[in-house]
Amino acid sequence: MVLMYLHGFRSSPDSNKGRVMREALGEKFTFLAPDLNVSPLAVQKILLETVKDINPSQLCLAGSSLGGFYATWLAEKIGCRAILFNPATEPWCVINDYLGVQPIANTGRTIEVKPEFADQAKSMHCEIIHPERYLVFLSTADEVLDWHKAQKKYSACRQILLPENTHEITDFEQCLPEIEHFAAANQ
Repeated sequence: MVLMYLHGFRSSPDSNKGRVMREALGEKFTFLAPDLNVSPLAVQKILLETVKDINPSQLCLAGSSLGGFYATWLAEKIGCRAILFNPATEPWCVINDYLGVQPIANTGRTIEVKPEFADQAKSMHCEIIHPERYLVFLSTADEVLDWHKAQKKYSACRQILLPENTHEITDFEQCLPEIEHFAAANQ
């Protein structure tokens, strides 16, 4: 089984979630974590290239925030499963708030956000999803995204509410048993 972590906006494969999953599950799964600090169009190419030789039934995505949006797109495109952590549902609506050079957390690097990123992201929107493909973690004190939007979009999916938890998910380790169980289950 392959577990592929998709980080959020201005984050990295070495974010806390990425590190925790790699350390805890790296011996049980082939762990991948591509750097997605590029345009949404480039993200599509990176993801499709990364999974081209992986049987979708042997792949589980784990996407956080914007990475959850990308995970939904890829899961619907190729038919794999995905675990979502506080997923973005309409990133094209806020991209213009971040135009220009933006820092990437804990890396010393930057990304230049361009206006065309909004249309590129909107082209990845999945109106219809297959609920059986998803496990969704939602923090009820998310200070970045309105968790109710994700709760509504993924209403038919298995959801785990994290009461009073933040966007980052404090004590992310508490999610590991459910992540491992869902990722290990055959499709």
